[in-house]
Amino acid sequence: MSQSAVRLLSLLSLLQGPRTWTGAQLADRMQVSPRTVRNDIERLRELGYAVEAARGGVGGYRLGAGGASLPPLLLDAEEAVAVAVGLRTGVNCIIGGMEETSVRALAKLEQVLPPRLRRRVHHLNRYTVPVPNTEPMPVVDPALLMLLVGYCHRLERIRFRYGDAPDDPKASSRWDVEPYRLVNRKHRWYLLGFDVAGDEWEIYEVDRIHPLTPPGPRFRARGLPAEDVATFVARRAPERSWRHRAEVTMHAGVQDIEGAIMPAEGFVEPIDDHTCRLRIGAESISAIALVLGRLGVGFTVHGPPELVDEVRTLGDRYARAAGSMTSVHAAMSEAP
Repeated sequence: MSQSAVRLLSLLSLLQGPRTWTGAQLADRMQVSPRTVRNDIERLRELGYAVEAARGGVGGYRLGAGGASLPPLLLDAEEAVAVAVGLRTGVNCIIGGMEETSVRALAKLEQVLPPRLRRRVHHLNRYTVPVPNTEPMPVVDPALLMLLVGYCHRLERIRFRYGDAPDDPKASSRWDVEPYRLVNRKHRWYLLGFDVAGDEWEIYEVDRIHPLTPPGPRFRARGLPAEDVATFVARRAPERSWRHRAEVTMHAGVQDIEGAIMPAEGFVEPIDDHTCRLRIGAESISAIALVLGRLGVGFTVHGPPELVDEVRTLGDRYARAAGSMTSVHAAMSEAP
């Protein structure tokens, strides 16, 4: 918090009391000049607080009627409107149960908004129409986020089952992970951790983590896999929107593929100087095959079998098309 904001908060705290303060008393109490007190009084009035000034021998400053019951709001007009709009539109409601919390926070905020700002917020709400997000967002328990943060802070392993539900057959195996960071991407929460059994960095969807007790032992912190954790997770986070996935070895260095593949299509991992592994996904198998063709280098498909068949079908189709064009050109060259 800036020094001026701290000073305004102190001034407002004094004015909320039952007594009336003279400018000299406020200046002495806050250890500032009388001019600074006058400027801060005007700033509070600009923020919407009814600071009254009484003249005469017993004159001084005090909050107007109802002002003493207001909690301090040290936001300027743009900041106050931004917070209110964010709460009203549910921008931050990506954690289970936070919708009700946001409503309560908005109600408290609107109580202390000056009338002109309250009208601006209401106008924004009335004349703007949000487009619903058609992609289902997972509900994450706030307690789970706090639990994971605690493990990260204490450098304590977390043991959990991983799946859509605790009794999910796919979640039968136990994971033993060193947790390091929580990352939010596209309204989803991910845990960046080191898989002890697999001896590699992994990214886990938080809504699929089902912790087990007791927790694991403490661990010595490792260096993070990348300086830019957000980019690292963005490139490797599991894309639940992918209907089909594939793993392909590209016959080119990672630097040749990385710039040609979009994050929404997949991510690459180096194998050696001349090959890299591409994890790719799309709505259809044919879309994956077309992306592979677009990259312009040789590749080997490791799965699924449907992609192998699709690549073979496309190859035959292109070969026939090329053969047809060769026949046309030959016929044209033989024509008198």
